[in-house]
Amino acid sequence: MLVVVGSDSRGGAGIAREIETIACLDVRTCLAVSALTVQTQEDALEIQVTQPGLVADQMRAALQANRVAGTKVAMLATAEIIVAAVAAVLREYRAHIDSPDPVLASTSGERFLKQAPSRIMK
Repeated sequence: MLVVVGSDSRGGAGIAREIETIACLDVRTCLAVSALTVQTQEDALEIQVTQPGLVADQMRAALQANRVAGTKVAMLATAEIIVAAVAAVLREYRAHIDSPDPVLASTSGERFLKQAPSRIMK
């Protein structure tokens, strides 16, 4: 399973939880990291968004190196990541999202997606 996901330094969500959950299904996880966050239970202190090209390159590498049976998207921090990375690579590989899990804000309410995408997958 290819997962496009952010990190959660407190371990409550993100990369850590995706790998744990998918491993319980006896499925191997490959990742494209969309953002690094510094979070506590109360606040998202910092968010470093991964450049869309790097997200796309991570996805391509995962798809080339593995037999990917499904794709899950979670934290897509910017409209550019949605359009320039995820949609573009899925089109390129004729893949689709099997498990959409749009993470738009932290538990404390900090918005991750700062601008609404005008066009996602046309």
